[in-house]
Amino acid sequence: MTELEKKEILLVSDFVGVGKVALSAMIPILSTMESKLNYLPTAVVSNNFGYGQAVVKDLTDFMADSRDMWKAHNFTFDLISTGIMLNVDQVKIVKEIIDWHEKKPFIVVDPIMGDGGEVYPGLSKDMVEAYKKMILLSDLVVPNFTELSLLLEEDYPKEASEELMEAWLGKLIAMGAKSAAVTSVHIGDSHYVYGFDQDKKIFRVEYRHIPILMGGTGDVFSSLLIGKLQRGSNLEEAIAYATKILSSIIEKEYDRGIGDWAMEVEVQRYLQDIYKSL
Repeated sequence: MTELEKKEILLVSDFVGVGKVALSAMIPILSTMESKLNYLPTAVVSNNFGYGQAVVKDLTDFMADSRDMWKAHNFTFDLISTGIMLNVDQVKIVKEIIDWHEKKPFIVVDPIMGDGGEVYPGLSKDMVEAYKKMILLSDLVVPNFTELSLLLEEDYPKEASEELMEAWLGKLIAMGAKSAAVTSVHIGDSHYVYGFDQDKKIFRVEYRHIPILMGGTGDVFSSLLIGKLQRGSNLEEAIAYATKILSSIIEKEYDRGIGDWAMEVEVQRYLQDIYKSL
């Protein structure tokens, strides 16, 4: 058995019935990248919110029961990735799972709170504070530019700059972040993913912006990033890979003539491409 086959990944996020977002997007991508997956659903949702109204079933009680059962079975994980979480209690449950490990798992936190300068409806101040606490637990935090502004309690700027990004990443480091990948950074005519690694070296990866609003791209990016990291790449290499593959997928979707808005990434079209890129 290879080291890759031994690694246990726990994905903490929501299951969506209709719409390839959240776990429905992450599972096929990470499975294609030969990851060994486990799941802790935070909610089940009837459909992608892009369709309009949806039914959301909070699974906090199930998460607590799973925590207790897993501890009894002495289940452990090498990497834990968190996405959508509904309340502070869910954050506490994840922390309790982390705490029973003798060897701390690698923790990836995607603080899903907003995009494009807009906060998602219903986001409470308590959840912003909870995500700040998750930064202290994380080995890698993956906010978009909007979420970075929320974590830092900074006003969303009309435009970013190199100086602003270096200052903001410095503040994120001061908050206790060990490493980061900040997506959707627009400076002048260019678009970047900014990052810093465990040595606190700041870098950025430029990508070609495709004028499409598409649901689930953050989930695709996180999956590609995690998949590459667990295969041994360093953070800058993993960000460059995830950015390249996601940009290629969006460009192909654009070339298919889907218009300037899409409900989701049709990830099933691109799994072979992802496998060939490993």
